[in-house]
Amino acid sequence: MRSNLNHVWPNPLYVTGTDTHVGKTYACAALCAALGRDYWKPVQAGLDGPTDSEIVAKLSGARVWPERYRLRRAASPHAGSRDEGVVIQPTDFVAPTARPLVVEGAGGWMVPYATHPMVWQSDVVRALELPVVVVARTSLGTLNHTLSTLRAIRADSVRVAGLILVGESHPENEADLAIMGETTVLARLPRLDETGAQFATLVETIRAYR
Repeated sequence: MRSNLNHVWPNPLYVTGTDTHVGKTYACAALCAALGRDYWKPVQAGLDGPTDSEIVAKLSGARVWPERYRLRRAASPHAGSRDEGVVIQPTDFVAPTARPLVVEGAGGWMVPYATHPMVWQSDVVRALELPVVVVARTSLGTLNHTLSTLRAIRADSVRVAGLILVGESHPENEADLAIMGETTVLARLPRLDETGAQFATLVETIRAYR
């Protein structure tokens, strides 16, 4: 079973989203639990509440590697790092393990990681040499957001591994995204509330896609 699952899901892989709060962290937690992978968030921006690493550790029980940068303000990494006088460079990031790994990005694809010099998320992903899985909504508006994200990733010379859709079933949007986006829908997950209730449903859903 494990070998079939990891045949479908690239190892390691980088998870981005079409937007903030699209369900990316829950998707990462489900991937880690279903596939038996470690988790790493290179840049955490926002330390007031539970961090993404803490959420994934609590839900999945996965081994979580320390972030390369922990920025206090909940903002784009370029703004948070500027607050603290931190200079982020693509060469700062080295994947922490040879074990199967899920890497979670910050927000949507076009979120900048630094300025002076300018560092885009794509610069970090290319330095890590990882394929990208995009987490997107199933609902109205997803065609524009998701297809724009796919186009931007490919324009940055990064490989798209597929989509994870989050929300209620919408077969028309799912089919359109696969065809128009020239990609594969790897899974569709129900949206969870902030407590992570019914997380096991996400894990079983990931396991069912192979």
